[in-house]
Amino acid sequence: MAMENRGNESAGVTNTKRSAGNLKKRLMLIPAALIVLLFSVILPVAEPMTKEGMAILGIFFASLFLWITVSIDWPSLITILMLGFLPSFGFSKVLSGTFGNSTVAFLLFTFMLVYPLSKTNFVKRCTVFFITNRIARKGPWFFVCFLFAAVTFMGLFISPSVLFVAFMPFLENIFETLELKKGSKTANMLMMGSAFAISLSSGMTGIGHVWPNTALALLKSTAGIEINQFQYMAFGIPTGLVLLVLMILMFRFLYRPNDLKQIDTKRVLSLKESLPKADRKEITVLVTMGIVILLWVVPSLIKDALPEVYKTINGWTTAMPPLLGCILLFLFTDKDEPILKFNDVMKNGVLWAAIVMTGAATMLGSALTNDAVGIKAWLSQTLSPVTGSLPAVGILIFFVIWVVLQTNFSSNIVTTNVVSSVALLVIPTLPEGTLSLPVIVSLVGFGAAICNMTPAGQSTINTVAIGSGWTETKDMFAWGGIFAVLAVIVMCAVGYPLGVAFMGM
Repeated sequence: MAMENRGNESAGVTNTKRSAGNLKKRLMLIPAALIVLLFSVILPVAEPMTKEGMAILGIFFASLFLWITVSIDWPSLITILMLGFLPSFGFSKVLSGTFGNSTVAFLLFTFMLVYPLSKTNFVKRCTVFFITNRIARKGPWFFVCFLFAAVTFMGLFISPSVLFVAFMPFLENIFETLELKKGSKTANMLMMGSAFAISLSSGMTGIGHVWPNTALALLKSTAGIEINQFQYMAFGIPTGLVLLVLMILMFRFLYRPNDLKQIDTKRVLSLKESLPKADRKEITVLVTMGIVILLWVVPSLIKDALPEVYKTINGWTTAMPPLLGCILLFLFTDKDEPILKFNDVMKNGVLWAAIVMTGAATMLGSALTNDAVGIKAWLSQTLSPVTGSLPAVGILIFFVIWVVLQTNFSSNIVTTNVVSSVALLVIPTLPEGTLSLPVIVSLVGFGAAICNMTPAGQSTINTVAIGSGWTETKDMFAWGGIFAVLAVIVMCAVGYPLGVAFMGM
């Protein structure tokens, strides 16, 4: 008992020291960020930029510094506070632009809608359905293809962190069923591939995924261009599927697991036995999500046939369908309890840090591109000699490499905010028709999902995968790096042309 008490006291002392260390870190970093802001105010103004434009640049770099070094949640409030003091904006406009836009509402309602699905057996059921079908049992590589297809499919509408944490125990169950041990090349490949595929899927749609929606929100608030969910999915899903195929080929011909032929894929049939049938709750959640997705997709399909209906539904914004879905789940019950419980979902289902930062980033992007502050005009004058000498494909490759490289070493949301903001400043300065602004920004939202080289790229997925013991840091870095190179090629060669086809120039 005494030893237990000493252990608790030791843990308490450790936590106290850690908290004290975090406090010292904050006390040092916040003044450093304010110094960055101060320098932007006292430095000479580079015409045609205004004094307020310099202040906005200072806020941008100070916010970026805090997001990278401290956190993405509460420092976003500092961004909102600093923007509120600007004469051209004021707190009323800043708060409205931050929390009163449809993207913030869309993310909130989508997080709420998807949350109850994570409380069902859907992840296990979907995976078993994919890996136990007749084709998947034909051979090891068929099994690998269907396993990766399963997690990619689920990742199209489930948060990557939530999906990976829910999928991990079942993946280890699959390893046990196939008699794979730690150190196995096949198990290593399946762990890495699952992490890559789940991360990739978070860039293929905007359903419950922060980075695509952050990019699209910046595009709408700064350039006034709205890309709907159908347009984004029409570009993102095919691009992601091409990259998924290349990932499998990478493992097949470069990684070449020498123990893959030894697994007996028929063993996975035993997983069906322990899986209960879908209950009323799971079916209700899936049907509700199906209705929401239809409301996102159908308007674009009837645009030419029924223009008035399209105009009406499109005017509801992308936030209305998940709002309707949430209301239905609050109304529907299972075992005399509502399927969606307000207090539970608000506490455990909503990623508040992502919502606050998305709102702050949207308003900051709007301030950066405001014509009155002169940043756009200054940047146009400064970069015109450089951009004039570069071909369009060179600028495209530059932005794609930038987003894929940065997202592997920093937060996905920070990467999306920084690269999108710069793209929204640079692309409009090019001659008309050089590059499609909506496609470049969409590629940023897609590329932020290619993030598996380091633990910093996707902290939950990458750290859990490495910490599981089934893969190692060096393998994630090496094969995640090759995957990133493939992503750059696919985004430029497949993603951009597809984006132009569905979003235009």
